[in-house]
Amino acid sequence: MSKNLKSIIAVALLLLLASCKNDSMFPGYEQMESGAYMKFHERHTEGDLPRIGDGVTIEMSQFFNDTMLFTTAGDAPLEIEIKKGDFVGDVTDAIRMMHVGDSASLVVLSDSVFLTVMQMNVPAEYMGKPIYYEIKLLSIKPLEVIQAERSAMLDSLRMVENDYLVGLQADKKNVVTESGLIVMEKTGKGKMAQLGDYINFDLMLCSIDGDTMINSFGVEPIEMQYGEEFICQGFNEAFGMVPVGGSMRFVIPSELGFDSVGYQGYIKPYAPLVVRLKMNEVLDQAAYDAKQVRIQAEKQAEKDRQQKQEAQLLENYVKANGITVEPTETGIYIVPINVVEGNMAKWGDKVMVHYTLSNLKGDLVESSYDYGEPMSFTIGQGEMISAIEEALMTMSPGTKVKLVTPSSQAFGEIEIDKDMLPAYSPLLIELELVAIE
Repeated sequence: MSKNLKSIIAVALLLLLASCKNDSMFPGYEQMESGAYMKFHERHTEGDLPRIGDGVTIEMSQFFNDTMLFTTAGDAPLEIEIKKGDFVGDVTDAIRMMHVGDSASLVVLSDSVFLTVMQMNVPAEYMGKPIYYEIKLLSIKPLEVIQAERSAMLDSLRMVENDYLVGLQADKKNVVTESGLIVMEKTGKGKMAQLGDYINFDLMLCSIDGDTMINSFGVEPIEMQYGEEFICQGFNEAFGMVPVGGSMRFVIPSELGFDSVGYQGYIKPYAPLVVRLKMNEVLDQAAYDAKQVRIQAEKQAEKDRQQKQEAQLLENYVKANGITVEPTETGIYIVPINVVEGNMAKWGDKVMVHYTLSNLKGDLVESSYDYGEPMSFTIGQGEMISAIEEALMTMSPGTKVKLVTPSSQAFGEIEIDKDMLPAYSPLLIELELVAIE
């Protein structure tokens, strides 16, 4: 009996110590029932506290050290819906402890904000440090009021859609399909797509007010396999109605679109969609496969041409500029400008460098000098192009070199700039190792 009692007392003591440590995590702040660490500046006791689902209007500022990261000052207050917090003790947990008119400070660990809200690793300068919020609760809109307002809004939108569709359905020039699709114009008599075919088309998607949401005309056609999910149900039928070379203008009722839900604020609930569709190409599986083989062959031929051109450009540049150093195994010419004796940088070192990137014509692409300070990175972590990393491991601090590098050690097949630095472009790099940290 005595032994059990001692065990219980020991456990209770540990819990007490843990709770004391927890309460002192942020001195001057009280841990609330919701888990939020708060310090009230103005506190009321009358009225309801916000609940999950309620809407609130708040003024808020966010601080790290002495730097303001965000504020509503000088702008409209925030209107938000109270949802379950991203982590225990976050902003919503603080707001749920406040009455209208209350103002308070909230403190949270930066780690929680980065890992849950921003879903990214915590930067070293923020790790383990607090972020502060100043919050004032201006108003609460109960969930019941929000639901009633939404119901009224949906009824209004439903009536607008109904009036619009009834007018189109009554127009004898329009064709209404069995599913409810309303076809206003249709042209062409070519091949129709069958499920499984590959289709290439242009599309303009608008609201009934004429606001354009998607438009591929004059930009880039859309290509997909007929039968794959595309935007909404109404398109499944439409793709099988437009012949190659033809077009169709039609309306998708909301029941074949996004119904009473809408889409992420871009498309309202009960919103009919006005569509113009032009069918450019329809290919069965065999024809599509043959097209892909042809496209790949053309890409490879263009790649071979670019690489051959690159080799000639490099050879001409080296000769014209009297470069006599031998290239490295990877093809980089490292031409010394200013050599300083000392310990050379090695794999895994954190270094500070200045550099300029140019094409072989001397057109400047990028310069670290424009940023006003050296670039800092770790060799071997893929933060910098291979040519620079390789050259740095032949350099000591203060050394400056000129690099003539093939695209394989720079940007390869990536087009940085269509005119200045297309795919498979060799580079000129002036590189200075400022320091090894």
